[in-house]
Amino acid sequence: MPDPDASPLVRRAAALAATITLAAALLCPLLPTRASEIDRELFNPIIGSIVKVEVTTESGAYSLGSALSVAPGIFATSCHVTAQAASITMIYQGLRWRATRQRANTERDLCLLRVPGLDDVQPLARRSSRDLHVEDDVAALGYTFGQGLSVQGGTVRSLHAVAGGVVIQSATYFNSGASGGGLFTLDGRLAGILTFRLKGAEAYYFSIPADWIDEELARSDAFLPIGVLDGPRPFWAQPPEKLPFFMRASTLEARGLWTELAELTRDWADAEPRSAEPWFMRGQALTRLDQGDAALDAYRHAITLQPDDAQAWFELGKLQLSRGQADDVRQTLTTLGKLDVELAMKLASSERSAAKPTVESKP
Repeated sequence: MPDPDASPLVRRAAALAATITLAAALLCPLLPTRASEIDRELFNPIIGSIVKVEVTTESGAYSLGSALSVAPGIFATSCHVTAQAASITMIYQGLRWRATRQRANTERDLCLLRVPGLDDVQPLARRSSRDLHVEDDVAALGYTFGQGLSVQGGTVRSLHAVAGGVVIQSATYFNSGASGGGLFTLDGRLAGILTFRLKGAEAYYFSIPADWIDEELARSDAFLPIGVLDGPRPFWAQPPEKLPFFMRASTLEARGLWTELAELTRDWADAEPRSAEPWFMRGQALTRLDQGDAALDAYRHAITLQPDDAQAWFELGKLQLSRGQADDVRQTLTTLGKLDVELAMKLASSERSAAKPTVESKP
């Protein structure tokens, strides 16, 4: 905790010095991510809205995480960071501040912490994960391993509907200590909270949606004193048979178990008949199994359920191209061009490459 006898001016001077030092240290690692696209003026204040979390349990054990300013004096973090806490301390601008109360949704793995004295920390601007698209550029910021604030750039790899929200799967590396940190779009808005990952697999990092923050803030029940949380396990930490279908499917995909994935998507489609995602992933599996006709049907079914799914149109076009269905590819390109210009250009480029005649060299 900050020295209660120190004047506000002294404490703010110390905080300002810490901010300048931190910002200078972070500018170098931030820029290489996508130097041409990251707005320094937007990301500088973001740095000051992400804090380090230190948790002490009743047994005296110690753990670390990250937290995000989401309202005056209120910070969001992952409940699995604070689940066993006897006390929670925030490290902000080199000073220590004690969280006094909490509101938990353990199933969503989203906890809100009230921290007196930090009411003037700027809350982060947020963006709905429903507005994201596959291949959008994003950046993950958190206190990986409890050390300095780190950043990792990457792209959105998939979007998964869960419990009225959209969980973001990205290729933005994070590890222990970064849980509770933020996944940001490159205009500086918070889209998700860094939550869990598939160990040993690249591009399988998952963030719960920032949309859930507003829902938790709107709850009418009181914040409770800090203590061990009593509630259901997070949706992503359930026994295998109770995990969301997208998690079971992602595990099979990461391991290249395409036959098993194709079988799972059949059960998934039966359980969620209005969801396009099982049909999209079924198309992915069947493509890898060289079952082209069935894969085409799967992608078409996904598009029927979600006509604006640009990624499904793109995968359909790639498969049509590989099968020499030139007329179908052009029709797909017409639709894709209205949904996602970049993906349409990418498919068109592949079509032009495939159409180039091969020139044999003569001795």
